Amino acid sequence: MKKRILFSVIILVIVTGASCKKWLDVKPRDKVIENTLLESETGFLTALNGVYLDMTDERAYGAQMTMQMTEVLAQRYNVGGGHKLYALASYQYTDPLVQSMFGYTWGRMYRSVANINKILSVIDQKKEVFTGKHHSWVKGEALALRALIHFDLFRLFGPVYRQDSTAISLPYYSAFTTNYETYLKGNVFLEKVLSDLDAAEALLADDPVLTGATLHAGESSEGVAWSYRNLRINYFAVRALKARVCLYRGDKASALNYAKQVLSAAGSIFPFVKLNDIQGDPRNPNRVFSSELLFALQDSRRNDKYRAYFDPSLKDGDILAAAQNRLTSEFESNTNDYRYGNVWLIPGSNQKNYRCFFKYADVEDTDFRFRNLIPMIRMSEMCFIAAECTPQPAEAVAYLNMVRSHRGISDLAASATIATELLKDYKREFYGEGQMFFYYKRNATASIPGGTGSSSVAMGKEKYVLPVPLDESRFRN
Repeated sequence: MKKRILFSVIILVIVTGASCKKWLDVKPRDKVIENTLLESETGFLTALNGVYLDMTDERAYGAQMTMQMTEVLAQRYNVGGGHKLYALASYQYTDPLVQSMFGYTWGRMYRSVANINKILSVIDQKKEVFTGKHHSWVKGEALALRALIHFDLFRLFGPVYRQDSTAISLPYYSAFTTNYETYLKGNVFLEKVLSDLDAAEALLADDPVLTGATLHAGESSEGVAWSYRNLRINYFAVRALKARVCLYRGDKASALNYAKQVLSAAGSIFPFVKLNDIQGDPRNPNRVFSSELLFALQDSRRNDKYRAYFDPSLKDGDILAAAQNRLTSEFESNTNDYRYGNVWLIPGSNQKNYRCFFKYADVEDTDFRFRNLIPMIRMSEMCFIAAECTPQPAEAVAYLNMVRSHRGISDLAASATIATELLKDYKREFYGEGQMFFYYKRNATASIPGGTGSSSVAMGKEKYVLPVPLDESRFRN
């Protein structure tokens, strides 16, 4: 990938105002003007908001890292031979379309890292422009985002960590530079991820989220930029991400510790969704369960992506929908499950005779902020991590039942097999959020259910480890 693309920095200008919608309304610029942008608190917030906006690009978390590419790799949808993404679903990594998808994601996400590093390169020399503790908070968010993006690149392009933790993986960019960084061993790479998260956690130790500044709260006393903390990576999201990273590298004791801390301290701030939030207003169902999102991206183009991937009016060769027998099996025919009966629906007007995916469908009232959210980290994941990591079977069942009781399904028996039930709920919980491929890869799962619903797919590192894009290899060499 060309250096001028990899390290181009997008500068975005915030439209000031009192609402969350306005402070996220940013406009792209063509080049860096450091002296006029990164010389005020507003300028730093503008640049950081630009990173969040860039992350919603369809080549990153706006589609490929959440609802589309990673889900196809996990066989979540029925992508048959006539589908335009069949080459991806059949792991034809030399196919030009597939290679371009990987290249776009790599380039877009490393570009976000470059933007973050540009902010970090000057922020400590500009402390005097910040009020209160805002310098620490901006820096903490930037470090956490750098860790998040690197970690997800690692989960895609890095080795199957359980099988070879010291395999050469990816470059970790800890500074703004026009030079290529060396490729690191997997274990060294993850140490850098956790180092950034440790620093972010310390800087965000008095994050306004601790006082309940979330999507459902009013404006923070610190100002509008510090309200709605679950639309930015916050203190609890950092701890949750540490739980995710520690589990990925096999440190179950640390993962359990972080997950339990989040569940204990954040439960009242990020409560599980209530059925009335989903069904109380049929015109405006909250299908992303926004109250329990520790971190989410706000994407004003989300409905465009819904129409491009999931709209029932799409042709069978274009739509992304799960095989019907697959859904019946995964949800055990229980339409009372909030994640099934309210998200997978048979559309009207005879558009399709099978259930289609409505999680990201728009609602009528455009004032509901959840209509644009893309989930990044959920409270339920902390329950799953705790259940997987605790050595106490009864405690593990209790954590799984904590989620089940808030999804409209019955509790598990004390004798339940944890690994079996955990896999079931991972499948049900994270449709359209990109987590299943990473679950399978983390566990080095040898065979996964095929997307067509009629067979299984053998998996190995040749499928789990995505090839580094050709442009990256070509220009690096």
